[in-house]
Amino acid sequence: MHMALLQSPAIPVRKIHDGLELPAIGFGTYKVNGFAGVEVIKSALEVGYRLLDSAFNYENEGVVGKAIRESEVLREDIIVASKLPGRHHQYD
Repeated sequence: MHMALLQSPAIPVRKIHDGLELPAIGFGTYKVNGFAGVEVIKSALEVGYRLLDSAFNYENEGVVGKAIRESEVLREDIIVASKLPGRHHQYD
């Protein structure tokens, strides 16, 4: 197989107001659970995803964390975006 076909394309980034650069494309983890979920997320990281989208209601925080720990990607290179339902929003 030609080597160019094995390389992952670069994912464009967008700089936000505080200077942080976010990948323009993230990997959604809705319904990604169990051992298979860990492997899917690790594969996503392996091919270049660095933004993982999750939520409290997905009930898969452990799977996302395990995949990050087991991946060969440095944690500081991964951005995890998560969401809480309104019932969990409150002021300090």
